[in-house]
Amino acid sequence: MDELNVNFFSCKKDMEKIFKQLQEEIHRIRLGSKSVVPLLEKIKIKCYASFFPLIEVATITIVDNMNITIHPWDRAIISYIDKAIIDENLGFMPTNKGESIHIRLPILTEEGRKNLMKKLKQKQKSKIFVRTTRKKYNQSIKRLKISEDLSKTGENRIQKITKVSIQKIDVLFFSKEKEILSI
Repeated sequence: MDELNVNFFSCKKDMEKIFKQLQEEIHRIRLGSKSVVPLLEKIKIKCYASFFPLIEVATITIVDNMNITIHPWDRAIISYIDKAIIDENLGFMPTNKGESIHIRLPILTEEGRKNLMKKLKQKQKSKIFVRTTRKKYNQSIKRLKISEDLSKTGENRIQKITKVSIQKIDVLFFSKEKEILSI
């Protein structure tokens, strides 16, 4: 029975990991300045003979929904920040204004929305990963030396965990799709 509980726990943990990874990927599908800032914060800037996240070397300010300003604490590294943002290839170009960097996010057109929806649909593979994980743990349960009743109960419990995970994924997709279509 302990082996069965370990399987349940591991299955749930693996499916949560898939969901968290999906959340990060979907969050990268950019819409406005609030969704871009977390991406900017993580960009590694090469300065002072090391790499630092942008958030540790500059202040990131949201001016409005389509504009972001970055004020480095040391003006000497502004060109490094500029280059790092360009190299990250996030779909916009920074403007170096000497003391700060200004980012103007492009307005989302109908074609842009369709492209975002295509990107979103490509992320549906996470459901496949969840189902593959279910299959892996069902096979693991079958390999255990337990009664057939316990085996069926275990498979049913794995199915419930899978169903909950897929529902969470569907809710995440629906909310992002609604967000894309409403802007």
